[in-house]
Amino acid sequence: MTIKFSIVTPVYNGEQFIEQCIESVIKQDYGNIEYIVVDGKSTDKTLDIIKKYKNKISHLIVEKDKSMYEALKKGFNIATGDYFCWLNSDDFFLDNKSINRASRYINEYKIQWFTCNVAISKNNQKAKKYFPLFYPQWILKNGFANNCFWGFVQQENTIFSRNLYEKVNGINPNFRMAGDYDLWKRFAKYEKLNSVNLNFACHRKSENQLTNLDSYYKEIGKKRCLINLFYPFRILVSFFYNFFTTNIK
Repeated sequence: MTIKFSIVTPVYNGEQFIEQCIESVIKQDYGNIEYIVVDGKSTDKTLDIIKKYKNKISHLIVEKDKSMYEALKKGFNIATGDYFCWLNSDDFFLDNKSINRASRYINEYKIQWFTCNVAISKNNQKAKKYFPLFYPQWILKNGFANNCFWGFVQQENTIFSRNLYEKVNGINPNFRMAGDYDLWKRFAKYEKLNSVNLNFACHRKSENQLTNLDSYYKEIGKKRCLINLFYPFRILVSFFYNFFTTNIK
């Protein structure tokens, strides 16, 4: 079965990294990709960069939006793929076989929702890759996947089926910071999040990121903590779980 992937990139004034993000998508060696870029009417050079690749982008939406999640909602509303993911404008796929590996995993295991190896780039340095983190279903379902308990799910490394997305009525566009947290929480009512040893995408850490943790915790109705005592336990559990995960090269 040739799976169709819909990839959405929301962007606003992302001229610094948007080109690397786009190129990492259009250089995939997998043929059945729908790429949707949603720009919130950028005022820098972002749109000029995007238009250089207009023949490689399936759909371009240029509209004002209230948040990244409203932009994502617009993108996924027109998506026609079997599986969805989103790649923020400052993130990128690790290599040109990322979607190919994900497709092989889905075809073999028929999984609805999975997360891949953790990959992080700090200050434009080479991506550092780590084993996938394990997230028990009850932790996600009860809203414990935050930095005061089990830790966040790495969004750019998480792929989900169109069926599951539509089952929960998609992303809630009213969120400004924690729309992914809310989406995973609703997914977990129906499916467990599978962890797979597969290189997929990289999260870039930079000073330009919009996440404000005080606003984030207010949005999810929890108090922000200063120290997380659960992180070492999460890493330990994930380390041992990694021996039993599927390895896709």
